[in-house]
Amino acid sequence: MDSLKSLMDKKQYDLVLKLTENSQDSLAIFYRLSALLATGHSEDALKLINAKRQILLNKPGVLMKIHIELLCLLGKFDEAYSELRYYQELPYENQETEELLNRLPKYIREEEIKVYKRQEVGQDEIRKKLLSKNDVDVLSALDAVRGQQVENFLLPILNIMKTYPKQLVRTYALLLLVAYKYDKNVEFLQNDKIITVVPKELDEPFVIKGLGNIEEVTSLFQNEYHDPSLSQNAVNVLSSYMVYIYPNQINYSKEELLVVFGYIAKELLQSKDTSLYKMCEKYGLDEQEIRMEVNKIKAHLEDF
Repeated sequence: MDSLKSLMDKKQYDLVLKLTENSQDSLAIFYRLSALLATGHSEDALKLINAKRQILLNKPGVLMKIHIELLCLLGKFDEAYSELRYYQELPYENQETEELLNRLPKYIREEEIKVYKRQEVGQDEIRKKLLSKNDVDVLSALDAVRGQQVENFLLPILNIMKTYPKQLVRTYALLLLVAYKYDKNVEFLQNDKIITVVPKELDEPFVIKGLGNIEEVTSLFQNEYHDPSLSQNAVNVLSSYMVYIYPNQINYSKEELLVVFGYIAKELLQSKDTSLYKMCEKYGLDEQEIRMEVNKIKAHLEDF
């Protein structure tokens, strides 16, 4: 076991994990547990405790301290209280273990309060940013809401969708509710018109009927233009326009898509080969109609 301690001291955690993979020795398992925690594998450490608890109970004080602290670290406070009750029911003759058992309820409660306060502070900060008039603040707050209970922020999100000046920000608020599968009617200011939608029923964003998702469309541009910068610019413009018109969707043929957004990308890159006539001629498209589409998209994106 001295070799495992030496490896831990040298922070060679991967080697410790390899050497203790199938061990049934309690000290080796404790070293394995320490290595898992040191490498950030908290859930794996918890699984190890659950699987090898009976072996690890030969050092009950060490085990319960690690176990309860780990559960608190993972935010599993109900489970921490439950496991504490399990340990309290075991017979102990060691006074140090008894004292630890008496301290752990207070420890769990203090850790629970810390997490709650951090969440409250974080949520207050998000709400403050959602009420901001700064685009970056509002967008970052909308992004921060993901993974949380959207209902806690619903009123400011609904207000953004109806009243925020920028279409981009309004649409991102709507997309948040689409991702959350919100199933009630909401009002959304699309350009200059209020519409009523049910986010859960809306189509997926960044999908073009008949052409697939944005990754497939990216491959389409790359295969056509063989220019990574041009392809990426075309996809960026396309993505921005899809956000602008959402929940409406793109309704172009493959050829129209390649020409319209390929041409805009060429203009942005100030490409020498920027002839809309030649691009339309290649695909048999009407230059005047395509130019009207190009101008419409550019005008929308200026407002974006």
